Amino acid sequence: MCNARRVGAAALAALLLGGCDEPGPVEISESSGGAYEASLTPVGSGWAVAWHDTRNGHPEIYARVLDVNGDPAEPPRRLTDTANDSYEPQLATAGASELLVAWYAVSPSGASVTHVGAWDLDGEAGPRWTRALSDPARLGRNVVVRVANRRLFCAWIEKSEGTPDAAVWAQWLDLDRDGRPLSPPRRLADAGATTWNLNAAIDGDGRAWVVFDATAGTRTDELFLVGADADGPVRLTDDDGIASKYPDLAFGPDTAAVTWFDERDGNREVYLAVASLAELRDRFAAQASRVTTTTGASIGAYVAWNGGRVGVAWSDDTGGEPDVYFQTFDRAGAAVHSAVRLTNNPTASLIPAIQPAGEGFALAWNEDVVSERGDHRSGGRSEIVFTTVP
Repeated sequence: MCNARRVGAAALAALLLGGCDEPGPVEISESSGGAYEASLTPVGSGWAVAWHDTRNGHPEIYARVLDVNGDPAEPPRRLTDTANDSYEPQLATAGASELLVAWYAVSPSGASVTHVGAWDLDGEAGPRWTRALSDPARLGRNVVVRVANRRLFCAWIEKSEGTPDAAVWAQWLDLDRDGRPLSPPRRLADAGATTWNLNAAIDGDGRAWVVFDATAGTRTDELFLVGADADGPVRLTDDDGIASKYPDLAFGPDTAAVTWFDERDGNREVYLAVASLAELRDRFAAQASRVTTTTGASIGAYVAWNGGRVGVAWSDDTGGEPDVYFQTFDRAGAAVHSAVRLTNNPTASLIPAIQPAGEGFALAWNEDVVSERGDHRSGGRSEIVFTTVP
């Protein structure tokens, strides 16, 4: 094994980060089951990472706190313990030790409800409060949370069972009153049957914005942007009949960045648009540029700002199984350096989460053991890893 900072499963021993002289990713899940869909947030002087985990026979939400160096500061915490399958946590923080976690839970009957809760990392193991967000009579999923001035913005997808009636919903909660709603849930935009994730960001004025893809008055999935207080969504990508998928959004000091993957050139490639919010809404195509030019599929792109730099991380399967790549861009969207391949291994490196860290960026993703790949419910083996890059 290289001289890498890592713990845990021998199945990840082939994971290489550039070379053997540099620290490698830290395995943080220690699942021995399937650990998937990492979410990452700064907390205190370190980090918190959450994921859904099948170590106990079905998916539950786990989290772990890392210190300032990215090393585990405590064992993994189990946050949910129910008969339901709990999926795809999303993290935010408010204060030095208040961890906010959102997820959706699917009951044995198939009902699906989005939830959010607050955990005091310096206090009891259980949550300080939890709250169901979506209508229990509808199928709620894919919830995302962001914090603005002691208010918690929550957005999620709901649909009626057996119908294509999917929509993006949102609500503000009061963090000083145990997550009490500040307003009723609001339907922001139509979604589609193949809308499988949302991402959101808070701009410099404290306004919340959501990006998503949907077949909504379009021939196939296109990108949409909607504000929590806006009149309705704006379609960003052209209705060209070619899928544009899985956007992410981040705000910088005076500009915004959107990344996604698109098949417009005959292959799944990552794209990036960096401009003011007004320019993105009015002239999105003019701001967009292609990031990847590989023979494989480049997917799962996520974005973060750090000062005047934009960091983008994604997965690409040109070498066989997907590997994680990283690249930085300036405030005009021009590449600062060439893309860096962060993994080179027989496991599938998937769905990187990214946050600013010092003068660089922190990333977490899951390493899926290909030979034991399962259904994310009870089968398969995968671990969550963490690293930092300059």
